[in-house]
Order: sequence, then C-alpha cells, then structure tokens
Amino acid sequence: MRHVVLLAAAIILALASSFLERRGPDQGVYCAIGKVHGVEVYCPKPKLNGGWPAPYLFDREGVSVEWQLGFFEDDLRPWPFIADVSFYLLLLLSAEAAGRKLRQAIAYKG
Repeated sequence: MRHVVLLAAAIILALASSFLERRGPDQGVYCAIGKVHGVEVYCPKPKLNGGWPAPYLFDREGVSVEWQLGFFEDDLRPWPFIADVSFYLLLLLSAEAAGRKLRQAIAYKG
C-alpha cells in the first residue's frame, strides 16, 4: 500500500512539473514568411515545453494556443513522462528509506 501512495505522489509531482516551462531545443514552424524564388520560407522558433527533469509536454504549432501548454491539445511524449515519474519515485523512496533509518537511529539511542 505504501508503494501505491508513493507512486501516486510521484505521478502528481511529474504532472505538476509541467508548470516548469522553457523554450527549445525542439523547433516548430509557427509562421510562413512568404515565397522567395518560388520556395516557401518558414520561420522556425523554439517550442515551449514543460516537465522536469525531462520535458514531456511540447507545444503543438497550429493546433493549440501559441506559447501555452495544455494536456489535451499539445504533444505529450510518454517516455520522458515515464522517466520523470521514475525520477520522482526514486526520490521519494530514497527519502522514505532515509527517514526510516533516522527513526531507527533515534529509537536505538533512546
């Protein structure tokens, strides 16, 4: 039961990390400048992305509101999301183990 609670907490932390937004390095085409010698010229810009430590939510140009992330309209990449959940789960398991050792050390001295 304890591991289910820690997994749920890790998922919540990974979802909350999507509020840590940054731009790049992925590029997206948000506009067309026009034609030069009959060739369409586009202006790529760094995409907005969210998630930490690995970004997993990317702004989808032409579909969603530009420079605004949303789970149902933007590009959700599952492997980086799983990596973030794993990172937070390991962090929580380490904190739990350290807390358990600290409680045992205090109980041993007492």
